[in-house]
Amino acid sequence: MTEILETDVLVVGGGLAGCRAAIEAAENGAETIITDRGIIGRFGATNCALWSIQAPFGPRGMDPRDSPEQMFKDIVVYGRWIGNQNVIEVIAYTACDRILDLEKYGVKFRKTEDGRFYQTPFPGQTYPRSVFVEENGHAVATIIAAEVARHDNVTMLNNFFTFELLKSDGAVAGAIGLDLSSGEIMAIKAKSTILACGGYTGIWDLTDNPPTLTGAHIAMSYRAGAELVNLEFNDFYGTDLVWPPSVRGTVVLYELLAPQFTDGNLYDKDWKPILPKPLPVRDEAMRIIYQVIREGRGTPHGGVWYDVTKSPKGKDEVRKIYETMTPKHYEFIKKAAGIDLVEEPIEVAPAVHYSSGGVYINEKCEASIPGLYAAGESAGGYQGANRLAGMGLAAAHTLGAQTGKYAALRAKQITSVSISQEQIKRAERRIAKYLRQKEDGITPATLKRQIRQVVGRALAPIRNAQTLERGLSDILMLRKKMLPKVYVPDAKRLNLALMEAIEAELMLDTAELAIRCAIFRKESRGHHYREDYPQMDDKNWRVQTIVRMEAGKPHIFTRKPIYTKLLPPEVS
Repeated sequence: MTEILETDVLVVGGGLAGCRAAIEAAENGAETIITDRGIIGRFGATNCALWSIQAPFGPRGMDPRDSPEQMFKDIVVYGRWIGNQNVIEVIAYTACDRILDLEKYGVKFRKTEDGRFYQTPFPGQTYPRSVFVEENGHAVATIIAAEVARHDNVTMLNNFFTFELLKSDGAVAGAIGLDLSSGEIMAIKAKSTILACGGYTGIWDLTDNPPTLTGAHIAMSYRAGAELVNLEFNDFYGTDLVWPPSVRGTVVLYELLAPQFTDGNLYDKDWKPILPKPLPVRDEAMRIIYQVIREGRGTPHGGVWYDVTKSPKGKDEVRKIYETMTPKHYEFIKKAAGIDLVEEPIEVAPAVHYSSGGVYINEKCEASIPGLYAAGESAGGYQGANRLAGMGLAAAHTLGAQTGKYAALRAKQITSVSISQEQIKRAERRIAKYLRQKEDGITPATLKRQIRQVVGRALAPIRNAQTLERGLSDILMLRKKMLPKVYVPDAKRLNLALMEAIEAELMLDTAELAIRCAIFRKESRGHHYREDYPQMDDKNWRVQTIVRMEAGKPHIFTRKPIYTKLLPPEVS
């Protein structure tokens, strides 16, 4: 029999957004359960984050001219005018308070001698705004998880893979998951359910995120009837290592090539510099780099040269910058690949870095169906078509707090929720089909590898109708012909293969929806570049792409972004 737990608020995801949501829900009096497919605080994207969190501290930081208003404007403008400003307001106007919360929990931030927050300027920031976290995202994740554990009204469930949302009277009423430790299916009834489990970057074959971010929340929300937004806007980072294999996918910051840091550049195979100075924002930089590679001007392993050896600052000063700004990455590359990037060039290329699409939310982080909330990278519609540096962690902790507050308030207004046994039985049958022996069976890992290869080709930095349509056809073929062949052993405890089988099924949904949205948007904007529609078309496409299930099929349409403070330029 499936075990059933009950709580006020269920949080799916144990990174910064999920932990911050659990803290806020608990402090608003809600009994809370937080789950993670791994260990809360030690899994997911937060651990891989670097040191940058945007916060407009103004006189308490590096430039007194900065303000929440300026941060708001930068996000809107460089998001290419399709971010929902009601949500952007939450991020820009609460970012400083949330940094102070993290400091109270024990996160260490670099400060000046007179006590101001040390901040660095990154492309797209009018003033220096990236607050510097000592020890990077790993420290943030570990410390905030410890803060969650201090709350007696929070239950932490590790090694719990959530794969289906429960519904009751048209509202989300919790979720069903696989307890990997026991091998049992478990249902969690909840008055409010928060998705804070990262993005869907793990459906690509080259990403600098953990491969576990496979977008289960996208598929679950879609199947539950929620609206999803802007799934075509997966952000690429331009300078991830592609060689040697031991460090493939490791981020090397292109922002550190700026004159105030290393004063280096990227080069093609003939050693011609690629990037202009001042450095462009991420979507522009990514496109420049990828175009060089496509033109056949790349390095032997499909990248470009990242080179600081020619810096006029000298090797000692350049080395100090990497040892100060990104010490763990710098040392990892030396130990894992035997390469000191201060002494020799390295090969880098664009890799998927962040999901700007996700569950459509309002300023309370409510989804389009009652009882469902989303925060951080699981939510969409606010980053627009391009994310600025430092916005990932900024959105995670601001929206995490926001969603925890409003999810708890909703829970207080509801006496109880009920779920049907048929939903649980359906989930049990769904599990059982993967445990049946098949003569021509394949492993889940085989299917996942094929999905990633298809998505990597179809949703590349530069796209066109032909590659997108082929990608969609391939995904539909994998669902029809390969998914039924997936078989896993019937092991009770720690059956990771069973989790991967369910995950592969959800990945197919997420991949299909993302490709369909990319086919639908017939323009180029931000990180979505169509070479068959190379111009940004504000007249027809300064809109958001919305997809939801209707009659069992994806229905895609557009919606105008929400403008609260800043109107876009007029279109003639």
